Amino acid sequence: MKSLFAVSALAIALSSPVALAVDYVCTPSNFLYNFNAAGPGDRLLLRGDAGTYGRYWLSNKHGTPGNLIQVIAADPARPPIFQSSASEGLQIASCSYMLFDGIEVRGATAEGIHLQNAGSGPSNHIIMRNIKVTMAASAASGNTDNWKTDYTSDVLFYNCTGIINGDTTFDMMGSARQLVMRSTSHGTNFAHAKHGSHDIGYYKNVVNNTGQRNFQFGGNREANYDQIAMGNVIYGASPQSVVYTTARYDEFRYNTIQNLTGGEVIRILYEGDAGTPPTAHNTFSNNLIEYNGSALAWPGPNTDPASFTVADNFWSKTPNFMGYMSETGGVVGDPQLNADFLPQNPAARHYGAHARQMETEWAAYTDRFAWAWSYAQQYEPRAEPGDYEASIADGVVLSGLDSYAGISPYGAYTIDRYEWDLDDDGLFDDAVGATISLDAADLAALGLDEGLHYVGLRIWITNEQGQPMYDDGWGTLTVVPEPACGLLLLGGLALLRRRERR
Repeated sequence: MKSLFAVSALAIALSSPVALAVDYVCTPSNFLYNFNAAGPGDRLLLRGDAGTYGRYWLSNKHGTPGNLIQVIAADPARPPIFQSSASEGLQIASCSYMLFDGIEVRGATAEGIHLQNAGSGPSNHIIMRNIKVTMAASAASGNTDNWKTDYTSDVLFYNCTGIINGDTTFDMMGSARQLVMRSTSHGTNFAHAKHGSHDIGYYKNVVNNTGQRNFQFGGNREANYDQIAMGNVIYGASPQSVVYTTARYDEFRYNTIQNLTGGEVIRILYEGDAGTPPTAHNTFSNNLIEYNGSALAWPGPNTDPASFTVADNFWSKTPNFMGYMSETGGVVGDPQLNADFLPQNPAARHYGAHARQMETEWAAYTDRFAWAWSYAQQYEPRAEPGDYEASIADGVVLSGLDSYAGISPYGAYTIDRYEWDLDDDGLFDDAVGATISLDAADLAALGLDEGLHYVGLRIWITNEQGQPMYDDGWGTLTVVPEPACGLLLLGGLALLRRRERR
């Protein structure tokens, strides 16, 4: 791993620190002092080998746009532990333009990390990255949250983990422009953005849920709107998978649900004040659902299920909407989900969290939380397989060299492995390598005859915590009967006859 002091160019790319930015090496005895001294662009490097950090109230600290104050692990392999049996572990109040990375919070009984208002305004423009919050065992039966955000805006949660909780991993009150991405939840409800929350995104998360509700859009008095969940995998024994409560224009699309123990997939409720519009005009589409219970719970009062858009879902058994709503384009069948929740049934591959078109459609929503998404793209690996035209007689070279590994405060990532899906079966098991040469025999063996075909690329990286991460991308391969433009590839690569198959 690179030294923290050898990545100044990377730090500039991530947060553009000012020329006189300071690195403060912190221990439990001097952390709060250094925090109070830090300014825009400074980094607080928390040693994880110097003892346990306690409960902290961090308030009125502000970076600037492009000059975040960074509170990060000095060595990500040895995360600093914030241990406290108090109601709240780490309180971040009236702070802005800050990054928290590589820390753990343990033992709180109400909220693990609480973003709030210290009296001088709500916290905003905060990044929580590679954070793990484990609540006290006693919190499992109470109204507790791993993260609580009160009227915050422009917040990114990236690769965060919540463990042991009585209520919700991400509980948002009156919050806006927040993105939860690549995060995991174990043993509780995942998300509850309520009390007027809007412009909230949930993308590529994994939820192992045994709480009352997996995803809940809205709740608590005011209408909640413009929330989008896409690319998420939800599994476990939850009574309800998706709940719309005092919610309008919220969308649950391209997600995979596996609930084999009963309960309802969809529930529709209302908890608004007098005059708050009914729960209506929400969307449930393009999802893949394997379930044993019911598709819909009885809708509550002051709801309008008929106004919902329910379309193009893949169900493991025929859904019964009890006359309250109807679906267009739904499909019923066995998705044949494997251990990674990838459908092995070809008819199911265009539904759920691993659908090829999901990432393209996600792009239409990212302006709702543009600041958070701009940082997520820096951290996120991206597979770029390219688009090609090839002669059926001469073969083709495929290249993944335009792929992006991502960067972090600790250094630039490198791509560990390139895996290819060349027969469009959803499995990246046809070839390995940054560039792949396919001759005429290869094309024939893979069924790549004349016409348009999709080729998939999966890239793997290892983040600073030693976790493997991957991204999938798809390109096109058009096979023509004769060499196109004299052995010219759309991606600018010469056609070769060399074989580099695994």
